[in-house]
Amino acid sequence: MCDRALLKDFPPGEGVRVGAFQEHFDEEGWIPISVPGDVHRTLLDAGRIEDPFYDRNAEKCAWIEAREWWYRMSFDGPQEPLQPDERLRLVFHGLDTFATIYLNSEELGRHHNMFREAVFDVGDLVRPGENTLLALLFDRPLDHVGEELPDQWGRNPERVYMRKAQFGSGWDWGPRLPTVGIWRPIELRRELRASIKGVHFYTLDIDPIRRRAAVAIRVEVERFAADSPLEAAVTLTAPDGPLVAESSLVLDGEDSNVTVYLTVDNPRLWWTHDLGQPVLYGLRVELC
Repeated sequence: MCDRALLKDFPPGEGVRVGAFQEHFDEEGWIPISVPGDVHRTLLDAGRIEDPFYDRNAEKCAWIEAREWWYRMSFDGPQEPLQPDERLRLVFHGLDTFATIYLNSEELGRHHNMFREAVFDVGDLVRPGENTLLALLFDRPLDHVGEELPDQWGRNPERVYMRKAQFGSGWDWGPRLPTVGIWRPIELRRELRASIKGVHFYTLDIDPIRRRAAVAIRVEVERFAADSPLEAAVTLTAPDGPLVAESSLVLDGEDSNVTVYLTVDNPRLWWTHDLGQPVLYGLRVELC
């Protein structure tokens, strides 16, 4: 989504003080970073650190978690203005981890969970067809841990307070290298009337001789400009592509979620690698 992305570190609190979130800011000394990407890989490519997985180089990277890290990115808004029954949402599919987001110099919001999307309505803030500045501040993770408890045990117990990948805190099998950055894509999503908020697939039953399986798909919808009934089309495809089952479901003006039930003949089951093949079917849900 972004035309460019730059990275720079500051002492804690310094980035806000000097205005790194401002639309017009001196970017001398900032280094290019990929989105998705991470700080360690970017610093390695820029020659600022040595390979942290070689020898004892990880100890030389300890300074990284003592700094705050800033992204500055730009993108173009949609060419056509939004209609009354539309909305524009900025979706971060993965931020690692304690992030403050700025859009055109204004604070948009904050997010503290590496594993959940961060979603913001930006229809009133993004300029149609014009360059828009997006700035992100990533705080030091240790600034967000809870108080130490008397019965805590284990190595680096502070990690359990954070919705963040535990492996970055180090263990006997790996170095301490707390990851930082935008680790999943960013999406500017234009939505009309309603959107799919969630889909949950689960198996109800498989007969003993594996000739038939019953499955359920629950679809959750968020309405923002729709009172009339909505239809969702559900298709299930085999691992090699052919259609296995399909159905449609209708959500009336009061429904926010509904479940559809499908039958799969001669199902190909998922197995762990030591017992068989880990077969996966394809599921598509489309809101009409």
